[in-house]
Amino acid sequence: MEKSKLVPFLRRNLDILFVGLNPTKGSNDNRHYFSVNQAFWNQLFAAELISQPVDKLVADDIVFGRTHLNFSHWEYGITDLVTQYAESDSSKIEPTTKDCIKLIKDIEEYKPKTAVILHSKVLSKLFNFLDKTIPNSNSGKLGRVVKKCNTQFFNIAFPHGNSIASIDKINRYKELKHFIINLHNGNN
Repeated sequence: MEKSKLVPFLRRNLDILFVGLNPTKGSNDNRHYFSVNQAFWNQLFAAELISQPVDKLVADDIVFGRTHLNFSHWEYGITDLVTQYAESDSSKIEPTTKDCIKLIKDIEEYKPKTAVILHSKVLSKLFNFLDKTIPNSNSGKLGRVVKKCNTQFFNIAFPHGNSIASIDKINRYKELKHFIINLHNGNN
């Protein structure tokens, strides 16, 4: 494992905060989130959360750092449960209680409308920490998970490297999009 060079894209009142497990070594070397595989960006485009394809090598700056390609100029951001280490083999990452506390504090402080858990290890560690039943991977809307916090959680499977079909992930992103549209319209 190496020290992470990536800085999370966090700011107040994001429409979507994506939560990964940790930066990969390739992303760390490139100094850009999701810069090793195009799948995440392709899924956001297919779900119409972004208006055009983006190059994985600079996509995080475009999608998380700005809003011009994001649906309705929504604000997106990203962080990880384990922010301090870069590692491509997720079996080597063991999130701690301290990591869960930091993530919850960040969510309470920045108040994203939604938080999308992108990795099964994040899902299991966070739900164990909160003493909640662990949902199935790619289960979609989870509701409010953190007490005294209005952030609505979603679970969408990691973009690649698992048995869940890309179309199933895209459909979950479409559900997320419709949920936020309704939220903006005061229907949730």
